[in-house]
Amino acid sequence: NSEILLQLINDILDLAKIEAGTLEYVKHPMDLGELCRNVYEIHKTRVQDGVTLVLDNDKDAHLIINEDQNRVMQVVTNLINNAIKFTMKGEIHFGYEVRDDVIDFHVSDTGMGIPADKVDRVFDRFVKLNDFVQGTGLGLSVVQNIVTSVGGSIRVESGADVGTTFILEIPQSRSETEKDSRKRLKQVRRIAIVSREASEKSW
Repeated sequence: NSEILLQLINDILDLAKIEAGTLEYVKHPMDLGELCRNVYEIHKTRVQDGVTLVLDNDKDAHLIINEDQNRVMQVVTNLINNAIKFTMKGEIHFGYEVRDDVIDFHVSDTGMGIPADKVDRVFDRFVKLNDFVQGTGLGLSVVQNIVTSVGGSIRVESGADVGTTFILEIPQSRSETEKDSRKRLKQVRRIAIVSREASEKSW
């Protein structure tokens, strides 16, 4: 109950910031492949018995993009958690692919699915399509707002008893070459390590 309450408060705060135009979104070089692997390691044991979490990208895949890593993690984690709640057996797949100047990201499950007459409501606030599943009914609304705020889009394909697939399309800026992005990413990591070591010495 404490976790649900904390999530509700965080979701409400994020929605308020989005409406006020004050939601922080700071872009830095980040490795989307590494982020997905971290998400996989965190959630692979959180799925229900009889369910397998699958990362569709190669385990060594790397994709350097310029985005806010915390917000990307928030979106991916929210979608994975949503799939876990509604999938009792089968598999949950997630991953990405690059198409021209767009990154297509997907989360697909073999869960209970969404009835056709309710699909259009999944992004509405405080809407719970199943009262027996924990949740606040705000997570998908937050995800949609974050994605659209960076010029992307999200859609859902589903049906009763056939599972659900969420597909995100996020524009990818090519202002930097992959080599330059990797160099900047290494610099960011190096600064973080130096800062952490300095902090530890100060103690």
